Amino acid sequence: MSTNSVSSSTSSSLTTLSAKTGIAGLMSGLDTEEIVNSLTLATQQKITKQEQKLQLLEWKQTAYQSVTTALKEFQSSYLDVLSGSNFTSESLFNTIAASTSSSAYTVTASSSVTSSGSITIDSITQLATSQTFESNASVTGSLNGTYSTDYSTDFSGKSFLMTKDGMTKTVTIGTVTDEASFKTELQAALDDSFGTGVVSADFSTAGKVEFLASGSSLKVANLSGSSVVDDLGMTSGQSNTLSTSSTLADLNLSWGTLDQTSYSFSINDVEFSFNSTDTLATVMKRVNSSDAGVTMSYSSITDTFKLTADDSGAGSNISVSDSDLLTAFGLNNNVVGNTIDTEGQNAILSVNGKTITRSSNEVDVNGVKVTLLEETAVSSTINLTTDTTDLKDKITSFVEDYNTMIDLINGLVKEDKESDYEPLTDAQKEEMSESEIEKWEAKAKSGILRGDSILRGITSKMQTLMYSSAVKGGLTLYDMGIESAGYTENGKLEIDEDKLVEVLSSNIEGVKELFTTETTGIANALDSIIDDAAKTSGARGSRGTLIEKAGYESTTSSTQNSIYDNIQTVNEYITKLQDQLESEESRYWSKFTALETALSQLNAQSSMISGFGSNS
Repeated sequence: MSTNSVSSSTSSSLTTLSAKTGIAGLMSGLDTEEIVNSLTLATQQKITKQEQKLQLLEWKQTAYQSVTTALKEFQSSYLDVLSGSNFTSESLFNTIAASTSSSAYTVTASSSVTSSGSITIDSITQLATSQTFESNASVTGSLNGTYSTDYSTDFSGKSFLMTKDGMTKTVTIGTVTDEASFKTELQAALDDSFGTGVVSADFSTAGKVEFLASGSSLKVANLSGSSVVDDLGMTSGQSNTLSTSSTLADLNLSWGTLDQTSYSFSINDVEFSFNSTDTLATVMKRVNSSDAGVTMSYSSITDTFKLTADDSGAGSNISVSDSDLLTAFGLNNNVVGNTIDTEGQNAILSVNGKTITRSSNEVDVNGVKVTLLEETAVSSTINLTTDTTDLKDKITSFVEDYNTMIDLINGLVKEDKESDYEPLTDAQKEEMSESEIEKWEAKAKSGILRGDSILRGITSKMQTLMYSSAVKGGLTLYDMGIESAGYTENGKLEIDEDKLVEVLSSNIEGVKELFTTETTGIANALDSIIDDAAKTSGARGSRGTLIEKAGYESTTSSTQNSIYDNIQTVNEYITKLQDQLESEESRYWSKFTALETALSQLNAQSSMISGFGSNS
């Protein structure tokens, strides 16, 4: 479809808004619909103009937001503290890599390492450890009981449930006639269920039986309608270890009976209070998330509790108050024999012939973080070598993505306007194919932000920044081999890789200064420029220029910007014009209806008169 054909069809393709009411030319022969359409054409054209204006505003808003997205993506990739390519961070410009062949420690060079060389780790005599308090013995009451002497009635052919480390089996006792056969058949039943010797029934105490399984958690329970566990002198559900989901009141502890309604204690002067209805998991979670500086744990394998100081090294790092609960847990070193108190120790190593003692296994050696893993008497070397490859690749990506961002903005600012193409009406779209609509609208959108002052301001600031240095007399991007790609490229940059590699190898401190100097460094200054344009936080009036103009999706600014305000104003005016059009149509249809009614009456009178004449 040609430009002229679409433009000329504007008036004829407009449709009215109200329903056609009245008599449409039955007597007069007039094309009432066409006449009313012509009489209201001026108002219809006003509506069309406003709808086209509305479409242009929406297109502008989308174009602005596309620039905001590009700026934010660049900022996230290269200027954010969470990014692995954060050009505002000095650590990014660390070109010294540390390496070692030793398995006794790992190494990482910090940004303070500025020259290559080597460091010798002569030996690691001792690793740093944390102080621990651990239960001196199993904390859970043994899984034992005084068994019934009515052997045949209570046990012969009877079954019960036993759970070992989460796996439940039905244990069926064979024929029992006396105590000897009871002991034999019970052990045979355990062997059948779990394997020979895995779980044993211990009868070393006269009249008592205890179930044992080294390093395993055991629990017994009655089958429905059975009382074998009771006859064994135990309680259904009894276990030789603790469940962290059990309340304090339900814990079966050998160190003490928990029969209080509440408990309190302190660790490293941090106070804790619990009710008997709190679970063991709650107690450990509250301690571990506190400022006490310890970690409380329970091992079902050893059936012991442990407190481990968060800080490693020698000295007293755990202090507890007298407490019934901590005593029952085996963690009260104020009670003799209750707790195994293992002191923490410092790390000891020899570096370049000098002995170093540290409270942590992370040791700083001339800017190199050495993480100790194991003791060793074998000497090894930390090699410090210059490697600029990774930094060169990141700078190259920085420049490439900067060019993409500049290209997008300049493309919008310099794009020619196709003035012969206006937004299409719905009626016009009905006469066109999808591809024709797409091509038309591409031309209608062209140049929509041509010469835009906001966008020109952003690129102007960026281009000025890219040719500056962080400090007087310092490096510039040009010195690094990064310079303008030429006048026709509108501010894009190009890289001389050989020159870049040479500067990275010879003057890394100057490069670091150029990018990271506070305020004036390229990265920090570029971050400020992007914030000035695309910042979405804060109250209206304090956000970025692009945000104040067009807002940004999924933020409060999406309905707090000047284009949104204009859209609202245009929509209100369209509604007003639609009401006006409906009123005009109603008025004209009323007049033509009156005309048709008058003509109908006149014809009726004329027929009557003619009838009188023929009768005479």
